[in-house]
Amino acid sequence: MLFKRTYTLTSKHTPDNLRSKIKGEHLNIHNLDFEIMEKEGILKIIPHTEYAEEKIYTLPITHVTFEENGTGGSKVKMNSKPRRIDIGGPSLVLAFSLFLFLAGLGLFLFMQDQGYDIASYILMFVGSIIFIFFWYRMGAGYFDYIRKQKKWIASQL
Repeated sequence: MLFKRTYTLTSKHTPDNLRSKIKGEHLNIHNLDFEIMEKEGILKIIPHTEYAEEKIYTLPITHVTFEENGTGGSKVKMNSKPRRIDIGGPSLVLAFSLFLFLAGLGLFLFMQDQGYDIASYILMFVGSIIFIFFWYRMGAGYFDYIRKQKKWIASQL
């Protein structure tokens, strides 16, 4: 999917050592607390939104797994995806901007000779602007949380 991110990092420490070092820690990103907890052998970085002062729109849930790489070190895999409760809004905005762009493209291709070329340009422009603004906001919010989590995990390795 468009919002999922996967990273692979390497470390010279053993998986058990890394797991015990990271488990139970708290991250503070943009004044929001993220807790690292273990469930079924996987470390999960989960946001705590109950103390958030401002409205939070889309937050990631990150799964961190450890594997031995054969040289005494470990390979760390991070998989981030939006929370189920948060994915509806971004999906609707993405679908709406795509619909506007495709409607404008359809008008341009099939109705241009009937004088709909200006309307098609407007629809494609509005759809593109909505998508660009949406992607910028996701980059400053959701994807920034993921980048800072990755940076913190890499600093612990």
